[in-house]
Amino acid sequence: MQDNSAEQNMRWHARLVRKLQSRQFRSGGYAASYVLVFAAILVAVNWLAVQYNETYDSTGQKLYSLSDQTHRILDNLDRDVTVMYFDRTSQFEGAQDLLRRYENASGRVAVEYVDPDEDPVKTEAMNVRSYGTVMLMIGGVRHEATSLTEQDITNAIIMALKGQDRVACVVTGHGEMAGDDRERNGLAAAVERMEGANYEHRDVNLVSGAVPEDCTLLLVAGPATAYFEPEVAAIRSFVEGGGRLLLLLGAVLPDAMGRRDDTNPELVELVAGWGIDFRNDVVIDESAIGQLFGGGPFAPLVSEYGFHAIVEPMENIATLFPRARSVTAADDPPETWEVDELFESSDASFSTSSLQAEEGAFTLGPESAQTDGPIPLAVAATYDVPDPEPEASGQDAEGADAVEDEGDVEEVPADPEEQRQGRVVAVGSAGFASNYGLGLGGNEDLLLNMLNWLSSDEDLISVRPKDPESTPIEMTAAEMSRIWYGSLMLLPLVIIITGVWTWWGRR
Repeated sequence: MQDNSAEQNMRWHARLVRKLQSRQFRSGGYAASYVLVFAAILVAVNWLAVQYNETYDSTGQKLYSLSDQTHRILDNLDRDVTVMYFDRTSQFEGAQDLLRRYENASGRVAVEYVDPDEDPVKTEAMNVRSYGTVMLMIGGVRHEATSLTEQDITNAIIMALKGQDRVACVVTGHGEMAGDDRERNGLAAAVERMEGANYEHRDVNLVSGAVPEDCTLLLVAGPATAYFEPEVAAIRSFVEGGGRLLLLLGAVLPDAMGRRDDTNPELVELVAGWGIDFRNDVVIDESAIGQLFGGGPFAPLVSEYGFHAIVEPMENIATLFPRARSVTAADDPPETWEVDELFESSDASFSTSSLQAEEGAFTLGPESAQTDGPIPLAVAATYDVPDPEPEASGQDAEGADAVEDEGDVEEVPADPEEQRQGRVVAVGSAGFASNYGLGLGGNEDLLLNMLNWLSSDEDLISVRPKDPESTPIEMTAAEMSRIWYGSLMLLPLVIIITGVWTWWGRR
């Protein structure tokens, strides 16, 4: 009996060995190993995806990534931000793609999705009246974004952090570009961008000889006639008292009589005393590159920039300046002024002071009146306002002693950067900020960067979110015909021939 049992065990063992050594078992084992390894890889990939929620944006303009401006704002947050999106539950998925980018970019940002039908209490408490509303809670204060877009959400964060106390005063009265003009040479588009960036726009006239006290900065955009002495004095007093000025003076092209006198000699003389030299010339760019961006010979292209906060984020972004004149830093500026050139035109450009108009066309004068490029087109300048001298009267001394004796009174010193420094940005083109020019290259970003630097908001200087663009393909009838025949006839024919050739070779 025991012999039979031992024999059966030996037979079973032999069958097991043969089974383990069989090709079928080895193939099955390999397959099981592959499945386990593949499953382990999937688990690891999913775990990494949860731990490191990263995406890659392959679009040319990074349309599905947060902009540099938004990242700067989120990196510098000093308080928590709660973004609340109110909509039907079925619509949450459409908002998550954008709002997750904010959560991933900063640990201080949290997102809540609220269905007004399921949570009417919170909806009523936040005073939400419509689906698709975006509310921000910052420091216990509620702020509403105008729409579910990066630009509007980021602007709402900026407004909540800084408040809307920045007033851009646009000077009028001498044929300047108007903020309500929507024609080609108007300023309406620039005003809309400024208001979108939380600047309050106001038109001012300086005939009274004074700049309104609540003006954060002055914008002088392409005046057509000369300023009066009280107006020039008002600008001088404003800047030298710590105010901010954006001065856009473009080139004057010759008329039919060949005249091209500078229409703003008073303003040119004013800034010359600050170390800024506007030259009465015209910058011409003969390269074909500018034409690809919508410019021409009288709209020089800039692709390289200097070392300054205004242009730091503009690397690899082209800008164009219609009807430009050269603007340079003086060789010997006043000691109280620091002047930096921001950018220059290309090597293929030149400036001339002898442009002539003949029979509807422009002709160049002698080469001796030309200056080879690159040509400086803009400068930024700062002025250190002297500290006021204290009065030494006895009455003031007694008043100071009295204040000192009061232990509960503390004088808060003014911010020196905000109160005691004048700033000027001078650009040799007014057209770059016009309705036409603002859409060329990165002109919009450059204009807003200038405004933010003037208002001492350097943390807002950046390249802003871009709206998705339509990029249609334009083709001729011949090109369409080639594509049709290639896709419907040539490609299938190649596949058939390849298949027949393979089949014949295997036979």
